[in-house]
Amino acid sequence: MNKQRVGNSTFIHNLNQGSIFKIIHRYGPITRKELAENTNYSAATITNHVKTLIEEEYVIETKKGSSNGGRKPVYIKVNPKKGYMLAVNIGVNNCQLFLFDLNFSVISAQNFILDQNQTAQASLLEIKDKIETVLSDQQIKAEKILGLGIAVPALINRAKKRLEFAPNLGWKKLAISEVLAEYFSFPILIENEAKAAVIGEKEFIYPDDDNLVFVSINEGIGCGIILDGKLYTGASGNAGEFGHLIIDSDGPVCHCGNNGCWETMASENYLKNNISKYLAREVSLVEIAQLDFGENNLDQLLKEYAANIGIGLVNIINSLSPEQIIIGGEILKIQEKLLPTIKKIISKRSLQISGDYVKINFTELDGKAAVYGLAALVFNSSIEIIS
Repeated sequence: MNKQRVGNSTFIHNLNQGSIFKIIHRYGPITRKELAENTNYSAATITNHVKTLIEEEYVIETKKGSSNGGRKPVYIKVNPKKGYMLAVNIGVNNCQLFLFDLNFSVISAQNFILDQNQTAQASLLEIKDKIETVLSDQQIKAEKILGLGIAVPALINRAKKRLEFAPNLGWKKLAISEVLAEYFSFPILIENEAKAAVIGEKEFIYPDDDNLVFVSINEGIGCGIILDGKLYTGASGNAGEFGHLIIDSDGPVCHCGNNGCWETMASENYLKNNISKYLAREVSLVEIAQLDFGENNLDQLLKEYAANIGIGLVNIINSLSPEQIIIGGEILKIQEKLLPTIKKIISKRSLQISGDYVKINFTELDGKAAVYGLAALVFNSSIEIIS
């Protein structure tokens, strides 16, 4: 067993130093004077902490700025090669493995499909092998890795740090972190896919919005919630299972045991199954995106499906009154065909006082919201500050 050891797994310990580093990270290049003017720290404190950050190679000085007389100001920015974050988003039909540098620039990105017939343990070992290959190819030593974030479409037991149930993967009670910790000594975080995605949206697309919901529509439906600027997980750690809202009590049976759950009537499988049945052949979402929906009942099938999505969103709007609902997942392939009906349902059925405040958008992160969110989680936990 080749376990990769880590020389510096905790990154920045000092709270003040970490706070200053985060400001440099977000707003850099920035001068020492600007740091002092925009924080509660004195110029002397800024100078001392920046000196340490430079000595330890967390930040570097860059080109001097212009001057109106006197010494030109020196700008400071993050050293992107000081550390790296790994992110793995495990899906049913696609698995993403990304390597980010300290500036959140993508160093390596790959997509691959896990064999659904192999055991969960075998899938984790395959992921382990791919991580080792990426680090080898990029010539990055394990001690440079701040951590590995893993997202799964699953219920997570946060107290035991394990996956409880991933119905669409067929995984149960799986200690992912423990399995991979046999091979890697850097920190390993596990998060629900939709919750990781909403963090990605908040950090990189909507930093000024404090109430967001990310709706991931794939084989199932997952939701991540940011309330008052923070990830909302609830008492169990699994708040946001809106996929199991019942939108039709006479609807099809869900794997949870109820009838007519939003997930059974608005997942991509529901649409593919109905259109495949209508056309008497199997179709993919890519094919559906290319179909002529002016033909007979095909357009009606699509409108009914979009309406089902809209009804679930209405429940979220009326319950949480978010500023943004962001839709992601494989359903992005047909977003333009769905949006008019979705907006019509929301306008007609949501409470006006909440509906007037919400914006409905499809993700701008092109299917990468979860991996960006994981990178942010690793980054924030590494410097021991929760945003």
